Amino acid sequence: MVRAFDVGKTRTAGLTLTELMISVSIFSIVSIGLLMGFTSLERSYAATAAFTINHADQMRISDYLAVDLRRAVSVQAARNDTSIYIPSFYDANGAIQTPNLDGNGGVYYGAMGSSVKIRYYLSAGTMYRQEGNGQPVILAENVQDFVFDVTDIGKVVKTKISFKPRFNSAGASDAATAATAFYNTILLRNARTDVTSGAN
Repeated sequence: MVRAFDVGKTRTAGLTLTELMISVSIFSIVSIGLLMGFTSLERSYAATAAFTINHADQMRISDYLAVDLRRAVSVQAARNDTSIYIPSFYDANGAIQTPNLDGNGGVYYGAMGSSVKIRYYLSAGTMYRQEGNGQPVILAENVQDFVFDVTDIGKVVKTKISFKPRFNSAGASDAATAATAFYNTILLRNARTDVTSGAN
């Protein structure tokens, strides 16, 4: 005898509890692995970007210092606050001043003995450069220290600039998170006129 097939009562297959738990476990492991990978990539990118920013800041300060010190006629060095005096190449209106000989083999601009003060100073972790009475310009941020030493009878100026690391890894040693230092040695072109810099 042939039994009639009831179309309305079809049997659906499903996962058992064991199969469901295994699937969820595998999905969780894969998800955690992907999340850790993305986090590592993000931290690596942040560390690389921070290193690049620090290096650019160090190079910027080095370039500014090199230009100003090569033109310097006087240097007043102090930790985290240094003043450099350069000739007055421009008058009050911004016009170029004619150079004149001082009779001793030197050259001066404008009135003899006149100069422009350029100040480098550190305030609240930010390095500033101020020319004359102008507005201070930010050269770098997150600066830990600025050491300015004058040596070699005033002919050579050595600088050391240290930066706090922008990126700190959890559990890193003190050596790994120590500040990085940037050194610079510059030969002055002009004869020094100051006696307060300690270069005697």
